[in-house]
Amino acid sequence: MTDWRERYLQLADQNERAEQSHADAERELIRLVTRLCVATSGLDPVLDPHLNRLRQAAKGGKAETLLRRADEFADSLVSATEERMRPGVIAMLLERYGAAQRQVDEALKLWAAVAADPAAASDAQLDRLADALRNSLAAGAEREASRPGLLGRLIGKSGHKDDLPPNRVLLDLLQAVEWPDSLVDQVSAFRTELLEEGKEDAWVHVVREISDLAVRAMQQSQLDAQSAESFLTALNQRLEELDRHMHDEAQRRVESQASGERLGQSMDSAVGSLTESVRSSVSLSELQANVIRTLDRMQTQVREHLLDENARREKAEDEAGVLRGRLRQLEQDTFDLRRQVAQTRRAAMRDPLTGLANRRAYDERVAQEFARWKRFGGPLALLVLDVDDFKQINDQFGHKSGDKALIMIAKILEERLRETDFIARFGGEEFVVLLIGAERDDALRLADGMRQAVAEGGLHASGKPVKVTVSVGMASFADADTPEVVFERADGALYQAKRTGKNRVTAG
Repeated sequence: MTDWRERYLQLADQNERAEQSHADAERELIRLVTRLCVATSGLDPVLDPHLNRLRQAAKGGKAETLLRRADEFADSLVSATEERMRPGVIAMLLERYGAAQRQVDEALKLWAAVAADPAAASDAQLDRLADALRNSLAAGAEREASRPGLLGRLIGKSGHKDDLPPNRVLLDLLQAVEWPDSLVDQVSAFRTELLEEGKEDAWVHVVREISDLAVRAMQQSQLDAQSAESFLTALNQRLEELDRHMHDEAQRRVESQASGERLGQSMDSAVGSLTESVRSSVSLSELQANVIRTLDRMQTQVREHLLDENARREKAEDEAGVLRGRLRQLEQDTFDLRRQVAQTRRAAMRDPLTGLANRRAYDERVAQEFARWKRFGGPLALLVLDVDDFKQINDQFGHKSGDKALIMIAKILEERLRETDFIARFGGEEFVVLLIGAERDDALRLADGMRQAVAEGGLHASGKPVKVTVSVGMASFADADTPEVVFERADGALYQAKRTGKNRVTAG
């Protein structure tokens, strides 16, 4: 009797350890869901609210809430693609300018075909889409020309003597729009083209270029969305597997508990039967037979319980092994996606022409350096550099020579910086430099060295030397300053250098 009791206690202890192991696994899986939600946040604004709710449910630790949020997340994956495909803005635009219904239907059909997979769209498809949009808009151009609207002023004559020329109208529009950092340089080139004398139809080329930019941006956006959607679909599948595993684990715990209760009841019944046999047996042989039958029955019940527990444990271990393998793959996919996002972010922080940091990167870096300066003190200076007579370089030698000049200047400036300094192309032909730890005199000396190196750089175009110089404004951070105030001071010093002869350094 002592042996089966000890065996029962051992089984109970094993069952308790198994339950603890299952609870630990469940806790780790929920923690992984939380980490994955954090890792994928920001990839798709349509899905972000669902990811946040899923993460909150995982933090709460309630399986039923987590399962409900996972179902909502799965539904959102299905609807996200449909939301992106809605051509509502295009339809509104065409209807706004009086396109016929047949033209609207044709344009929307072509738009849907291209938007479904921009990366696979052929040049012929894009040309047909552009022609359909152009024809649809042109249909309402004559009516729009009677109104002082933008489209009418660009496409036709409104009849008002004080109407602005199309180049000027488009230039005003470009200046009114707040463009992304990645497009600032191209838009600056458009402005320069629209300001050139003798090119009254420059707006036609600029409009085409803007259209190409929009198509490329749409293609890149669709590729990013497809990449995120593929990952999120895989994540949804893993979450469903996690859901099934958690459900199976809960069911196994219920079955194990029920099996233990049945074994306990059987043992109690067997012990009672054995006690009754001892009391009622009239001979030793009868007592022995009753005891043997009872022990055999108890042994059979314990054996069946052990077999059931072993089967449940082996099944749980097999499923957990499969799930661990899939979760490892998901972690690798997450790592690859985060690396892709990091690469995209790095590219978004670089100027594509010069390879320098762009304005967005400058905004982040100056905020970091300003916070460090406020806390620890120490000298900090800002330089603002602008290419002298850059428009003349473009007009005389062409935009390619202007680009070469910017690339040369960027290389020269970067080579003369110290390891701790920071340089960025602020926009157009303007650069900014942060000199960390540089006193006023040191900053002026470094700035003048940069100015002199650019003047001696030696640029040639069409076999002719091109004079390239920069003017520099310098300002040091002082008490109660903000980055904006310091920049304004340095920018004012730059314009003072321009007014007093150019190719010089002025402190603000």
